[in-house]
Amino acid sequence: MHAITIGLSIVFFTLSALITIKALELPVQPPTTQHTQQALSPELSPIIQKLADDQDAHKAIVTDLQGKIAQLEDKLKTQKQAADSIKPPAPENVPRTVTVISGWNFRPGKIGVNDAALSTLKNVLGELTVDQDSRIIIEGHTDNIPTGKLYIDNMNLSLRRAKAIAEILLAQGIPTERISVIGYGETKPIDDNDTEEGRAKNRRVEVKLVAKQGKPE
Repeated sequence: MHAITIGLSIVFFTLSALITIKALELPVQPPTTQHTQQALSPELSPIIQKLADDQDAHKAIVTDLQGKIAQLEDKLKTQKQAADSIKPPAPENVPRTVTVISGWNFRPGKIGVNDAALSTLKNVLGELTVDQDSRIIIEGHTDNIPTGKLYIDNMNLSLRRAKAIAEILLAQGIPTERISVIGYGETKPIDDNDTEEGRAKNRRVEVKLVAKQGKPE
């Protein structure tokens, strides 16, 4: 009986030793991520919340900028469409200069023209009469030298010179209703009035042709 007891004791201690050894061989498991997060959460929560708030703020700024850019693009598109809708005058409605009776054909303060001016007008007569629906505009200009006459200034002188050219065209059979005359005086110089040559260029009559609207020349 005593031997059995001793044998059982040896078996018990042997099993206890084996269990202890096995327990020592097991690896120690680190805390799980969930446990770590739960442990650190009270400290990180304010930081994480601030980062989330900053991200939301940045998204709001980006969205606002995108909206403003879209508005600017729409505005530029509208302006471009408006600019594209503005069409220049049709070429047939723009006055075209046919000839210029230069100042050398007019004496200062006079309205009469010389033979050279008459010859110039005869050379363009065919061009002026080929289209009976077109209009003829005759523009008179002067230099800045006063006329020296009490009732005639440069504006009046330029108009009278334009009328003198119109009378020549009327004498060649061009209908009155096709002719318009304008006097600009010294308001539209094309050269310097400080020299005789420049003043001679400014004393001129321009004969222009305008086609009927919708009809090319």
